[in-house]
Amino acid sequence: MRRKDREITDLKRIAQILQACQAASIAFGGGAPYVIPMSYGFVQEDGRFTLYMHGAGEGEKIERVKADGRAAFTMFTGNAVYGSGETACVYSTSFDSVCGSGTIRIVTDEAEKRKGLEALMAHYAPGRAFTFDEKMIKATCVLALDVNAISGKHHD
Repeated sequence: MRRKDREITDLKRIAQILQACQAASIAFGGGAPYVIPMSYGFVQEDGRFTLYMHGAGEGEKIERVKADGRAAFTMFTGNAVYGSGETACVYSTSFDSVCGSGTIRIVTDEAEKRKGLEALMAHYAPGRAFTFDEKMIKATCVLALDVNAISGKHHD
């Protein structure tokens, strides 16, 4: 990162930003760039993050996951424009962001699917307990992005 004064390396702070963000833009491999925003949940184990997403078990993103397991992501929160004046260069934005890359895969293990869906629900409805219909777990496609590189950035 060019601006080391804005870099966040503390994994606890990165996890706080991951919790605060509402969507992640996921860049899939497999040819020309393909990026889509997705709902996500995450787990952090042994200092490593895994992002979980869910969706249909067919379509462009699934074909790309099968063809090329490389993926990248970015997300941000707290975006606000500030500045005043007639000169464009006096304006800026404040934000917290996280970006990274890793390998993405289709989760086939039922226990991990449940874990991924629980992570999604914990992200969007923290502190609540949910039950899952077994038929829905079987029918839902869960993707796991195992993060190999991650960094955060803060600007205000």
